[in-house]
Amino acid sequence: MSVEIKETSATVRTLEISIPQADLAAPFEKKLSQYKKQVALKGFRQGMVPKAMILKQFGDSIRHEVVNETVDKVVSEELKKANIIPVGQLKVTKFNDDKETAVTLTVEVEIDPEIDIKGYENLGITVPATAVHEEEVQDELNRMIQMWSRDEHVDRAAAKGDVVVGNYIEVVIDGEKQELPENKEFRSLLGESASPGFDEGLMGTSAGEKKEINFKYPDDHKDERYRGKTAQFKVEITDVREVKPPKFDEEFCKQIGVKDEAELKNNITESLANRKQDEAKNKAINEAIDKLIEANPFEVPHARVVDLIKWTINRNVQDPKDAVEPTEEQIESLSGEAIHEIKKHRILEFVATKEKIKPSQDAVDERLKMMAQAYQIDFETLKGHMRQSGRINGLREELRFQMAGEFLVGIRPAAETK
Repeated sequence: MSVEIKETSATVRTLEISIPQADLAAPFEKKLSQYKKQVALKGFRQGMVPKAMILKQFGDSIRHEVVNETVDKVVSEELKKANIIPVGQLKVTKFNDDKETAVTLTVEVEIDPEIDIKGYENLGITVPATAVHEEEVQDELNRMIQMWSRDEHVDRAAAKGDVVVGNYIEVVIDGEKQELPENKEFRSLLGESASPGFDEGLMGTSAGEKKEINFKYPDDHKDERYRGKTAQFKVEITDVREVKPPKFDEEFCKQIGVKDEAELKNNITESLANRKQDEAKNKAINEAIDKLIEANPFEVPHARVVDLIKWTINRNVQDPKDAVEPTEEQIESLSGEAIHEIKKHRILEFVATKEKIKPSQDAVDERLKMMAQAYQIDFETLKGHMRQSGRINGLREELRFQMAGEFLVGIRPAAETK
């Protein structure tokens, strides 16, 4: 038997394999004996079928099994000896069984290429300081108050800040009549709509009134399909409701878990500060990784790209049986993003390994506490469940990669700053 391994590319190894027919004789006889013990044909008890009859009826199948098993064993052993870890399925590009001299085949194996990321220690990219402004706190407070507000029916014309409830009768966009949704009702908070012209047309309307509203969508409308287009809405108003904000009394503060309005503002300020700092940090980390990708080019196995795209398009599938393979169009359109994500993952893995980065138990527990608070379950219960299910290892790896990203922008693990 002979095996030659060639480096076809940075991500592909090619195995040229030749297995002499003589090497197949012993495994063939062993497999034939197994068949002889198990096969039962008409007129013969199990294990008593003559060898010649088994060869006549099952000879080709036995040979096929023997060749496949031998090839699998040879490939597995040779890859292990060469320390080659396959990515994705192995691909047989050539196969020949002359049944006289040898079985010859060519096998292509995709691998992750070795990488050596240079210049990550001091990229000159840091996380800028962020600040929270009073108007941001007030805007967030107003948004929260709106969430806690209730609206009540009023017998008057609609004004800014009211909720107008109605039904669509007809909608025409750029002269083209639109199909109305099955539920024709709308609720519009006047002054807060993404279409100011629609709000203006509802000002002063009353329940029971029908009105035609003509306006033009803004050029920066959130739905690009409507940007800059003319609109004609025929609507019927069914209700006008006044928004009643909550009073910051003792009962309401207890309901939302704060002492008073001042504490709520402090909580909002802290939350905004953390959010803005996280956004700044993530932006800096992404800039650092993009810089390293540009300075350290390396190839990505196609199998990795396809696997990530497959995961992306099936990530919300509940039943694995409903998972689908990506189409050629999806692979083509999503490959760029997938390659970038795989490179990002490999760079963070390299940095974490090189710098011996790993999260402390305190860091893991802190993340678990945040998760327990978000899920509103007991910390110890969540921790036990994560350990039992094995998901705790995934959490550790997630934190490890996060710390590697922080390392790139000058944030060192706590153990190094003490």
